Parts: sequence; structure tokens; C-alpha cells
Amino acid sequence: MLDWLPENVSIFGEGVDHLFTLIYYITVAIFILVNVIYVAFIIRYRRKRKGERAYHYHGNNLLEFSWTALPFVLFLFLAFYSDGIWEDIKYSDRTPNPDLVVEVMGQTYMWHFRYPGSDGIFGRRDAKFMGTTNPFGIDPDDPNGKDDYTTINSMTIPVNKTVLVHLSSMDVIHSFFLPNMRVKQDAVPGQWVDVWFNSMKTGKYEIACAELCGSGHYLMRAVLDVKSQSAFDGWIDEQYGSQLAALSAPAAASAPNADASQNDQSAPAVSPTH
Repeated sequence: MLDWLPENVSIFGEGVDHLFTLIYYITVAIFILVNVIYVAFIIRYRRKRKGERAYHYHGNNLLEFSWTALPFVLFLFLAFYSDGIWEDIKYSDRTPNPDLVVEVMGQTYMWHFRYPGSDGIFGRRDAKFMGTTNPFGIDPDDPNGKDDYTTINSMTIPVNKTVLVHLSSMDVIHSFFLPNMRVKQDAVPGQWVDVWFNSMKTGKYEIACAELCGSGHYLMRAVLDVKSQSAFDGWIDEQYGSQLAALSAPAAASAPNADASQNDQSAPAVSPTH
């Protein structure tokens, strides 16, 4: 393996690394071979005597067929070799049943993450509701979306669990890149794409945008926080509590006003004195 690659903590990362390493060393070998032949030809066919004339060489059909067929065979081999890895990562029928589903929305220059509330159901979304304060376009009239909660530039997941991401963008094309998970997937406006991963190790890892999305592209970074199951359960319970408290606060604030109004209506009228 190439020791300068980011640490692999993904269950399918080993296959990706093997493919990357194989292509890398094949490329290095071809580079060396081509340059050795190049230098050899420079030395062998350099001009030797003044007035020496070049001669016409028609070509060699076998040689031309060989340097056309060999790359074709090489690319065909790589295609078949990588097909199984690609299917495991990208094919929906190969995706394991998710333990956690998170919606991810790219926005210049930040990442939004949406979790279902305590009911485990995402609220309905519609593009007409999308805006800076509602990047996912959550329908305000859908009760299932009332307890959904979102984070910005921070995604928290449990270790050794399959995480399924519903990915999209609200402005331009971004690329959801998790180097340690060996995941990179374009986020396209108006489309929702599924991508999954499973982390084998707790820790904090980088989430980056791998698509040039503007002058502030370098700022579009987030943190993937992989916690133990118990720590994640505590974190998610805290989020549920905060969200439910925020929902109950307006109702509690309006209750005293309602009681005061009822008291005013029930109080007897007092005649003014002169």
C-alpha cells in the first residue's frame, strides 16, 4: 500500500486502495518503460556524420497492432477487476440495510446535515420551501418534519454501523468527499443521490468538497464525528431533547397570555367613582 494515503477506516476501503495501488504502479511502470525507450532512441538514432541522410521506414504492422492491443487488454482487465468494487459501493441492490439515514445538502460554502426526529420519519420536503433558513425545503405543515433537526458542518454517526446518505445541492455542483471513508460523490442541484459507508474506527475525520464550486471552495469543509454506540445514543438523545424543548417553548410562552385573556374576560366590571 501507499503509506501517504489517508488512513482507511471504511469497510470497503481496502478494495479501493488495492485498485488505486495497482493502477498507480502500472502507471509508474509504463512511465519508466516509455522514458527508457525514449532515451535509448535518442542515443541510438542520433546524428553521427555530417551529410548522413535519413532513410524512409514504412512501419511494422505487428508492432502497431501490439501497441494498440496491449493498452486495450490492460484497460479491459482493469474494468473487470474494478467492476466488483464499483458494484459493492454504488449498486443499490448491494447496499446493506442502513442503521442510520442522514440527508446531506451542499450549499456554497457549507454542508447541512438533517436527521429524522424521535419519530424516525423525515418530514416531507419540497423545492418551493427551500431557502437560506430552510435548505432542505421541509414542509412547515408536515407534522413529521417538526422534530427533524439539522446541523451545519458537523456530521455525527455511530461506529460499525451502515450509514446511508441522501445527497443533494441547493445551488451548484458540489462533491461529498470523505477521504478516510473512500467516498466521493457529486451533489447535483435538483437530484437526490444515495451513498453509503461504514466506519470501523471512532474519531473525527474530514468532510471536504472535491468539486471547484467558487472562490471560497477551500472553505467548504466539515467534520465527521464517529462515536461509539453509547456515545452516539447520548448525543442523539440530547438532540431530541433540544428539539422538543424548542418546539414546546412557543406553546409555553403563549399559555400565560391565554390565561390572562381569560381572566380579563371573567373579571367583573367596576364602575368608576366620582
